[in-house]
Amino acid sequence: MSNVYDSEHPAPLQGRGELRAQPTTTRTSPTGLPAERPAECVLCQKPTEYPESYKGITLCPVCEWQEAQRTACSG
Repeated sequence: MSNVYDSEHPAPLQGRGELRAQPTTTRTSPTGLPAERPAECVLCQKPTEYPESYKGITLCPVCEWQEAQRTACSG
């Protein structure tokens, strides 16, 4: 039995198994102004979803989830 999808839409030969360089684009905010750089996570220094101007503790999504797990079960 042949796979019809593979014969009609073959996968591209370029880029298999390797990361492709992403084009460098200038990020803009919804207002059209240049976007701020993302703040670094205070625990692991990875980029967060928050801009550098955000007040308070900034955590990346992974550290934020782990912190929520720790505090949720701390009776």
